[in-house]
Amino acid sequence: MEQATAIVRRHLDPELTVTGARKLYGGSINRVVEWSTDGEPKSIVAKLHNSRNVKSFEREMLSLITYREHTTLPVPEPWAVVADDPDFDGAGLLMEKIPGITLADAKVSPRGTAILQNQLARYLVDLHSHHRSTYGSALQDRGETRWLDNFGPVIEKEFHHVREFLSSNSRWFIDDLLKNLEDWLPEQSTPTLVHGDLWSNNILVADNHPDEPQILAFIDGLASYCDPEYELAYLRMFQTADDSFFELYRRRHPLRPGFSRRCRVYWLNTMMMHIRVFGERYVPACEELAGQLKTLATK
Repeated sequence: MEQATAIVRRHLDPELTVTGARKLYGGSINRVVEWSTDGEPKSIVAKLHNSRNVKSFEREMLSLITYREHTTLPVPEPWAVVADDPDFDGAGLLMEKIPGITLADAKVSPRGTAILQNQLARYLVDLHSHHRSTYGSALQDRGETRWLDNFGPVIEKEFHHVREFLSSNSRWFIDDLLKNLEDWLPEQSTPTLVHGDLWSNNILVADNHPDEPQILAFIDGLASYCDPEYELAYLRMFQTADDSFFELYRRRHPLRPGFSRRCRVYWLNTMMMHIRVFGERYVPACEELAGQLKTLATK
């Protein structure tokens, strides 16, 4: 409590005292805690990491500001980046506490599920209506004019990190896929503003009324301009969006032919990232995706 109070007084309010703490959702990479206080705000979300690498928290704060100022996407208000703090040997971000629970833990009826999918579609339709001329971070004016010049190095880097964990057949096939990535992901899109890590643990909802739930906020976003299929593939991979979502989404943003084939390339990238970050338990899923893509390559 003393350490938390010192951080809050230095970065938010010199009169505020932290009176309680509890672990929150997430925490796969960072520690996420709620600090209760004796004043206003009554609750603070502290996202913390023992490393002093503050850049990721600075990017997250600027991303939240971008979403709040330029889109209808509901996100927490960021308050302060914790850096070079004498009371904490690490870095972090202090932000607004949004009430509710993650979509993954929400208790809703079939009717409530349909309502949430409708809300999710409306938010994504709006978010994906924001465009610019180049791909890359929304926090920088300059970017790449070709999607593969942005995404290609990302998937190549993930493969470099995990190739030793994969079978020789998978390594051979992924090597070939990356050499011919433009055949798999032809340049067809417009740079589109995305969330970038959109799955059920990063969507906060109110489920007090199971038949009438409400999306309250999206968390852990990193504002960037991508091929929108990158985001849609992520939604489909973790079953965050169902067929009713895509039916509504397509009314404003039609899907290009071959979407399901291209999805698997993005899924492969995500699984390789999971091996790098979370360990070898994701190797079988990665091998399976490589096999599916190999089968598609022969059709």
